Amino acid sequence: GNGGGGFQSFSGEGQSLATPAAAASSGSVIDPSNAGTPQALDASRPTTSIAIRLLNGKRLVVKVNLDSPVTELGQHIGSQAGTDPYVLTSGFPPAVIDDLGKSVEEAGLKGAQVVLKKA
Repeated sequence: GNGGGGFQSFSGEGQSLATPAAAASSGSVIDPSNAGTPQALDASRPTTSIAIRLLNGKRLVVKVNLDSPVTELGQHIGSQAGTDPYVLTSGFPPAVIDDLGKSVEEAGLKGAQVVLKKA
């Protein structure tokens, strides 16, 4: 049967050394040509709306989960950003969001306005 020799898998901390997903995104720059497709919104979890100003001045409002990574904004923007790689800035004075792996909430983007700048 399933004797289980007293071994318990430790599931407290999700720390792993190899994070290939984070390595693929170079810190703060989003390349529209490989931004990917966004996850579907999970209405059962907290969400927020973020106003995004594109490089061409157009405005876009994106609704994401607070625990979604900031990279998901790039996925929502997709090809609407044009073809130039860009960074996301937020706040006054605008500061570049330098860790796209953070969650929307961790990056302080709840209900924020995000402005694209050419990378």
